[in-house]
Amino acid sequence: MVSKRFVVFAVLFLVVVPSVECWSQGTSGAQFLGIGMGARSAGMGGAYVSLAGDGSALYWNPAGLSQTTGMRLSVSHVSWLDDASYQYASFATPLGSNGSVGFALEQGALSWDNTGDGTFEAGDFSGAVGYARRLRPNLGVGGSLKYLRSSLGDAGASSYALDIGAVYELSRSARIGAAVRNLGPGLTFEEESDPLPATITIGGSYLWNDAVFALDFEKVNDLDVTTRAGAEYSPVRYLALRGGMILGGDTALSSFTGGVGLNWDERWAIDYAYRPTDLGGTHWLALTAGLGGDVSAEEAQETAHGRAAEKLTIPTSNINVLSDLTRSVIATALDKMGIPAGAEVSVRQIDTHPANWLVQSVFLEELTGRGHTVRTASTMPSGGGMVAHVDEVESYEVAYRIVSCETAYPRVWREWLVGTRKVERRSSVDIYLQLSGASKAIVWAGSEERERRDIVPGSRLEGLRTPGQAFASPEIEQGGWDKVVEPVVVAGIVGGLIYLFYTSKSSD
Repeated sequence: MVSKRFVVFAVLFLVVVPSVECWSQGTSGAQFLGIGMGARSAGMGGAYVSLAGDGSALYWNPAGLSQTTGMRLSVSHVSWLDDASYQYASFATPLGSNGSVGFALEQGALSWDNTGDGTFEAGDFSGAVGYARRLRPNLGVGGSLKYLRSSLGDAGASSYALDIGAVYELSRSARIGAAVRNLGPGLTFEEESDPLPATITIGGSYLWNDAVFALDFEKVNDLDVTTRAGAEYSPVRYLALRGGMILGGDTALSSFTGGVGLNWDERWAIDYAYRPTDLGGTHWLALTAGLGGDVSAEEAQETAHGRAAEKLTIPTSNINVLSDLTRSVIATALDKMGIPAGAEVSVRQIDTHPANWLVQSVFLEELTGRGHTVRTASTMPSGGGMVAHVDEVESYEVAYRIVSCETAYPRVWREWLVGTRKVERRSSVDIYLQLSGASKAIVWAGSEERERRDIVPGSRLEGLRTPGQAFASPEIEQGGWDKVVEPVVVAGIVGGLIYLFYTSKSSD
């Protein structure tokens, strides 16, 4: 089934996105929100909506916080146009099954000689807090709330803004992202209000060997659609080379970008980026530190969903899994029965079941391994009952009824429309047992059950079956509306955003 939270988010996303049009009148204020933070992203041309995975996600796409696998602290400095400079600091950390949280601060200043009348100063500040989590192993969503303040000379104005986003992993190599940023009331200086630079961005990235390629489309309310493309290549372990391209209309600054990064054991990184424009060059310098608490991406997915079943491994056959579970059930029950060493034990089935042969073979193995003489239905004397022995060896009877011994496939899905099919396998064994003494009085009774869930590739299902054993050879249930609905919803979001990009027009 599609998660209710996923549906709620999708509806919210489709409702909020069109509201960007409300801010598309006139020239926006708070232009510092469009500078972009983080030297890695700047070196890749700002094509980062699907790649952000640390504190910089609070700028590019808050859903990227869901990709955080450890505590990360980043500080960044930007030498911008007209001698302006900006500083950015961020912190992100996972919260286990409760998602991830991030904090960010941005501050900038500019001063110039106001035609001989003295120095005129302007400044900007923003503070953001964000939260994200995985709704599914391949779907992360997030949002952030920002406080904004700008000053122009002696005048000042403040506001707030909301960002929301989503990241969807098509496969281990491909990912798409979408974000709506800077939704909020404008900045008002002396009773004149300028809207915020509301921005819609969609994009994707692809990992190929040691290279990453990314492409984003960005629409700001008072600018034409901007295309951002970037690539990163790691020729050696500690070095990353980056390049990017920004293409926009007459109202956007088109240029190429480049950068380089050095990292040590994924804990420390220094990144630099440069972007030339007709108005001058800009420089980014960033330092990132890992502060511990690291987990792998796979562990982060499993923690977020509370089960290790999402790990895709090479599976054993269904019958072998059921045998292991049966062995655990019988061993635990025999431990509780406490049958004396050397006793003779007869095993009897109470009801018929297709898996009786499996249970009896496990009983034979377990009892003989414990030093008992074992009798099953095939070795019992005609008429049943206990066998008398002149040497008075203690005799016991174990009677059992199989409540459940089966494998099922409760869930089937694909990573994407043409992705690898995955199947959740659920194997369960539940057996009721009774122990009787020579007098046929029941001295112990109880039930034991075991269950195992794992994920298997759909291409391997045929090899997991055991011919002639229906309980170990289930059929996949056809249908499942989530297999269709989830890709359609995601495609609808992306298609809607693309439509808005190319139909929203500035009223200038």
